[in-house]
Amino acid sequence: MKKLAVILVTLVFSSTISVAGTGTDALNFLKIKPSARGASIGDGFVAVADDVNAVFYNPAGLTQVNNSEISLMHMLYMAETSYEYGAFAMPAGENLTLGAYIVYLNYGSIDRAGEDSLGIWQAGSGSYTPNDMAIALSAGYKLGDGMSAGLTVKYATESIDTVSLSGIMADLGFLADVEGVKVGATLYNLGSAGSEKAPMGFRVGGSSKFMALTEDDLTAAAGIDYVMASSKISGSLGGEWKYEDFLILRGSFSVLTDAESVNLGVGLKQDLGGMVGEVAYNFSLLGDLGSAHRISVGLKFGDEDNYKGKKKKTTSANAPGKTDNSKSKSTLKYYFKKK
Repeated sequence: MKKLAVILVTLVFSSTISVAGTGTDALNFLKIKPSARGASIGDGFVAVADDVNAVFYNPAGLTQVNNSEISLMHMLYMAETSYEYGAFAMPAGENLTLGAYIVYLNYGSIDRAGEDSLGIWQAGSGSYTPNDMAIALSAGYKLGDGMSAGLTVKYATESIDTVSLSGIMADLGFLADVEGVKVGATLYNLGSAGSEKAPMGFRVGGSSKFMALTEDDLTAAAGIDYVMASSKISGSLGGEWKYEDFLILRGSFSVLTDAESVNLGVGLKQDLGGMVGEVAYNFSLLGDLGSAHRISVGLKFGDEDNYKGKKKKTTSANAPGKTDNSKSKSTLKYYFKKK
C-alpha cells in the first residue's frame, strides 16, 4: 500500500505542472507511442523503461538493459495509415548503454487534384505519398545510488508532395529507484522544425512491483504527459501481470483525457536458447478517432538469468582462482586412516 500511495502522489503532483506556451506544433507524428508493451502500460512506462524501448520513452532507462535487445513494431493506425518502428540497445560498459531507433509513418497514396481557370477542382495527373520519418541515437548512464540519466538526439522529417519539413531535437531523461519505487521523467523533442515549433513535452511517472501470485509478478505504473505547444495534458494508470514468465497481460486507462482512453495488451515470451523472444499485441481506443492495433516482436540476447540481471551463484569449488580440494582431502583422510 505504501508503494501504491507513492505512485498516486506522483500522479497528482504531476498534474499540477504548468509550462508556458500555447499554439500549434509540427512533426506531430513524434507523439505517437511505439512498442505494444509501452503503449499498453501507458504514460507510466516512463518510470518502467526497462527494455530496449527506453530509447523512445526515457533514455535513462537504458541502464536497465543488461544484454543487446531488438524490438520491431508494425501498427495499423487511423485512416488506413501504417506506422513502422525498430529499436536496438546494447551495453557499452559498466555504466553506459547505447541505443537507436527509427520510425516511419506512411499515409498511403493520394491522387493529385487542382483548380482550373474557373476555380473548379479537377483531378490532376499522378499521385503522391505523404510520409514522416525519424532517426535517433540514445545513451543512458548510471549515476550511482539507483539513479540514471539519458540523452536522445533525433532527426525528424515530414513530407507532403513537394513540401517537406525537418528538424533536429533532443530528449533528456532521468530515472531513480527509491526503495523499490521507480520515478522517471523525460523532457522530449527539445528543438525546432525550421520556423515551426517542435512538439516539445514533458513526461513524468512512477512505478513499482507487487506480488499477486508470485514475487514481483505485478507491475503498477502511473504517468502524466504534457505537450507544451498545445497545452494538452494526458495521464493514465496501468500495469502488467506476468504468469510463469510466459503469458503477460497489460492494460491502462486514461484519467485526464479520452485520447487513447483504453489500452489493452497481451504478450507471449519464450526462451529460445541463447536469447529470449516475445510477441506482443496492443489494442488502443483513440476516442473519436477510432482505434489502433500494434504488433511487436522483441529479442533479448543472452540466457534468461542474464537479461534479468541475475548472476549464477559461484561456489568455492568453481570460483575464479579456486580449486576443488574435496577429492584430495578425502583421499588423504582415507590414507591416514589406514595407517
